[in-house]
Amino acid sequence: MKKLINFLFFIVFCFIIYNCYTNKDKITEYVYKNFIDKQEIIMKEPNKYKRNYDFNFVQNTDNFYPNNYQELINVFYTILNNGWDDFTFYCGEKYDNCLQDINNLTKDNGILSSINNYVHPFNSYKLINVSNNDYGKIDVNVTKLYTDSDIQIIENKIDQVIKEKIKDNMSDYDKIKTIHDYIINNTKYDQKKERVVYSNGLVEYKNQSNKALGAIVNGLAICGGYTDYMELFLEKFNIKSYKISSEKHIWNYVFINNTYKHLDLTFDDPIVYNVSKGTTDNTLSHDYFLIDTSKLHKLDTKDHTYDLKVFN
Repeated sequence: MKKLINFLFFIVFCFIIYNCYTNKDKITEYVYKNFIDKQEIIMKEPNKYKRNYDFNFVQNTDNFYPNNYQELINVFYTILNNGWDDFTFYCGEKYDNCLQDINNLTKDNGILSSINNYVHPFNSYKLINVSNNDYGKIDVNVTKLYTDSDIQIIENKIDQVIKEKIKDNMSDYDKIKTIHDYIINNTKYDQKKERVVYSNGLVEYKNQSNKALGAIVNGLAICGGYTDYMELFLEKFNIKSYKISSEKHIWNYVFINNTYKHLDLTFDDPIVYNVSKGTTDNTLSHDYFLIDTSKLHKLDTKDHTYDLKVFN
């Protein structure tokens, strides 16, 4: 009888060991999720630059356990839109491709860059680091494009310009046109575009012409600088907008009179060479001022062809 009991115990022991071995991954995951990391979301307050409206491509969310790709990019939008410098979320239990989609996002920065176009410029990122473990924990760290000192300089300038140029009885159209003309008349395109490229892929422009700061401090901008500067005025006017980017270019997309219109300050500030003087002249155009997509593509398709699934 004793031998039989020992034999049965041995069989049960072997069965337990076998199941522990064959299901070790599931057991490890269970222990991790229930005793090491209980996957609790730590919420933070958004900063004052959060946009409280949604877009077709991305929406604000309070679901930080995404179960599909749309929910995943909504999480990234919410992190950036809220101005969070760091945040941790988790793959949903039904999202089998979550980690693969995360890896694709980090390898191809195009989608993250597109999401960046929908947030307030002061919440946009210069560098974003995303890491994950095998159990669906996703850590996001954001280095913002604009520093606190940048913001102070820019906001002081914008408030000054609005005080001098904008009247209370102006329509939204007139406000936009006034600022459009002001920026172009006080900014030149940075033809040299001197920059430093670091080993991590980060690019710094010497004249800061990729930011609104370059236009204010140095009077120089490239398309990113023109676009951000205009976007910041639009925010002050409570006019809904976001930025559209192609492979080569970026410009504003503005919601006015119940429809979206394209607004491209870079192309309205063309570089015109004066042959007799041997210099470039300052010019001001309105060819790309609040136009629809049909007219935009009649004027140019080289730099203004963009993904309609992302920007619509």
